[in-house]
Amino acid sequence: MSADRQIICRNKDGVEVTFNYDDENAFFLESVDGVMSVKNKNTTSENTTTDGSTYQGSSVPQRNIVITAHISRRHVYNRNLLYKCFKLKSFGKLTYKEEDEIREIDYSVEAINVGDKGVVRRAVISLLCSDPFFKDKEDTIVTMAGWDPCFTFPHAFKEEKEPFGKRIAEITKVIDNDSSAENIDIEILIKADGTVTNPAIYHAEKGEFIKIGTATNPLTLAHGEAIRITTGTDEKNVYLIKDNNEKEINEYLDEGSDFIQLRDGRNTLTYAADEGRDYMDVTITYRSRYIGV
Repeated sequence: MSADRQIICRNKDGVEVTFNYDDENAFFLESVDGVMSVKNKNTTSENTTTDGSTYQGSSVPQRNIVITAHISRRHVYNRNLLYKCFKLKSFGKLTYKEEDEIREIDYSVEAINVGDKGVVRRAVISLLCSDPFFKDKEDTIVTMAGWDPCFTFPHAFKEEKEPFGKRIAEITKVIDNDSSAENIDIEILIKADGTVTNPAIYHAEKGEFIKIGTATNPLTLAHGEAIRITTGTDEKNVYLIKDNNEKEINEYLDEGSDFIQLRDGRNTLTYAADEGRDYMDVTITYRSRYIGV
């Protein structure tokens, strides 16, 4: 076990508990199960006249994390703190820290059991993670087209006509996903610096695209307007941002569109439009997922 391993659990109310190997900490970490293992549920079918079985597909089931800790002082206070942090029917976020690695996962509380005897008392907390993948603590933002600032404030102007920024325009961008996880959802933000009609994003390896607007139902963005596309499992939507207001506009989707997600390995993305491609500012935001810590 790594001596610097630390687990922080924070519930929706902001109540937080830290487990580690520091003797001065209220909750000394004895063990944590379910963070380094991953299961794959395979579905097969059998035929009475065929040997073996036929593979139908697979999925990753929910993750069960069990934390075991020791309480050696202030037993009543610390027990009540655990009850407050891990309330039944409640949700929270677990942050796992080890060396330079920081990963997070959302959980619901399944059970908590605190010993009632002895100088050192054991506490066992069982958490269920309906999304079994750990995620980075921060988003990764990839700029395909936009403006890169040449300086930040405070700044000393040394000559006239210093450029504030330079234009970035990578029509094709490669995102390498080395997390071993498939189907990482992304958020696509397309801002218009001029008139843009029917913008689209293409994923080369998957042969997929998402296009907003068609020949029979076109969508034209004016300067300052934007499109926000979300591709998460429970959040597949397209929004128009106009005059600081956001409106869902899924009715403009081309019927062949897919809500593009990142696959494991190489992801080559391209942006396009029926008109005004050069006026598109495009950023891709995602948070890597991992099958374990």
